[in-house]
Amino acid sequence: MKMSEQINELATALVVAQGLIQNPTKSVKNDFFKSKYADLAGVIDVVRPAFTEAGIAVIQAPSTGADGEIAVTTTLVHTSGQWMSDQVSMAIDPNAKNPAQAAGSLITYLRRYSLSAFANVAQEDDDGNSLAGNVKAVEQKDDLAEYQAVCAENNSSIIAIKAGIANGDLSLASEAWFELENEIKVALWRAPSRGGCFTTIERDVIKSTEFREANLGVEA
Repeated sequence: MKMSEQINELATALVVAQGLIQNPTKSVKNDFFKSKYADLAGVIDVVRPAFTEAGIAVIQAPSTGADGEIAVTTTLVHTSGQWMSDQVSMAIDPNAKNPAQAAGSLITYLRRYSLSAFANVAQEDDDGNSLAGNVKAVEQKDDLAEYQAVCAENNSSIIAIKAGIANGDLSLASEAWFELENEIKVALWRAPSRGGCFTTIERDVIKSTEFREANLGVEA
């Protein structure tokens, strides 16, 4: 993997984005394997809004190697100018009846899996869910939508908190945290999905005495 000299702001933005992303639903049927999967459009649909909110753009460039392999280079670019990039490649089936079509399909395949890996998303299978399971999923989706709205409305504060903790500047982080209204802090803390916008380490810092003292003795 290649990256810019510094990636602290990009890393912070990725944590925020991954806290907002939901796993895509498998909506495309594979008749050969009798299974379903999330296509590229489905992955983009769940990744793009979160990445955009966090200030991240995705560039996926296909190319052909000297050995004829098809490659896709995926690059994440942050508004700060920081970036990270990696490449995946695979050879086209030599027995393909339509090489151009095979190349197009392979590029789509590589884009889908590369983007999924960067965004840390899994493909959620909705086959065989019980009625109770579906109802629960709808309720969780509603809760997650509300949580995402709170995160979006307070994105600048979240970024400041995470950046302050990442850079060891607890004054910046605690000031941004304690400026939030109590109901907002509670909403951000009680994420409906696993992890939420703050990592376990960040939560431990926010709960610490040093964090409170960094804000001139203001208590949570």
